[in-house]
Amino acid sequence: MTKKYDDVLTMIRSIINGTFFIEFLKAIRIHHWVKNTLVFLPVLTGHLANLENLSILLVLFFSLSFVASGMYLINDLLDVENDRKHPTKKFRAIASGSLKPKTAKVISFLMITAGLLGSFGTSFYAGILILSYIVTVGLYSLYIKKIPFLEVFFLTSLYLLRIYIGLLVIGFTSMSQSMLLFSFFFFFFLVLVKRHAELLLYLDVLQDDPTGRGYKLKDMHLIKMLGVSSVISSLIIFGLYISAPKVQALYTTPVYLWGILLLGLLWVLNLLVISNKGEMQDDPIVFAFTNKTSLGIFFLSLTLVVLSL
Repeated sequence: MTKKYDDVLTMIRSIINGTFFIEFLKAIRIHHWVKNTLVFLPVLTGHLANLENLSILLVLFFSLSFVASGMYLINDLLDVENDRKHPTKKFRAIASGSLKPKTAKVISFLMITAGLLGSFGTSFYAGILILSYIVTVGLYSLYIKKIPFLEVFFLTSLYLLRIYIGLLVIGFTSMSQSMLLFSFFFFFFLVLVKRHAELLLYLDVLQDDPTGRGYKLKDMHLIKMLGVSSVISSLIIFGLYISAPKVQALYTTPVYLWGILLLGLLWVLNLLVISNKGEMQDDPIVFAFTNKTSLGIFFLSLTLVVLSL
């Protein structure tokens, strides 16, 4: 009873001085919410941006983000022992002990519930799709994440599911197959980069499965080779996409789109160099929004999109 009383007092003090809020934001990985902006992709590529569609997708973005954060907490609870041995993950809220498991469970339940209510409030199909996202992440956390390379396919499918949610909710019946193929190979590459960066942290560790995901240090070359092949495929497909007559007709000066392809190649090279040096210790997408070079390339690409319209 005394321990529970002390835990409550500790939580109250942390809330008052603001540390609980900071740890809460870290635990729910709010910086990973940027991944959920993929729900806007079908609207932007299909030139269907209007107030109604953007309003629906904004609600969906927060619903998906709440659900994703709740699932992150569940995954951290399941992975707590491995995370405590990890060079960087040991600083996560649950692994470090700054967030109690019971508190994490309550927060997770509330966030997933809020996300589901928000998605079903948007549309029945949105709720079903986000429910399928929960099931897929649950399967990944319990079984798939320890199967090398299959888990890469699973994580890539979650990126595509985000796009499909945005596609279905706005009633857009189809999306370019080239864009979907580009998305698959591009995100497959990003997941492989993350796995390569994780293995680089264990070069001096004589452990059979250092990351807890079935990969061995000798797999690094294969991961790098598959990653490079995948990203080259994605860039070629993107080139075919922007040269398609239907896409060309959507823009007044589509020649600027080729500049985006070149900037994309530059971003990929920058990411590979940094990853190979062992200087990337976070998710590549999160890294892209915190790295100055990546941000510069992003804003240049955005400028080219505006000029092409």
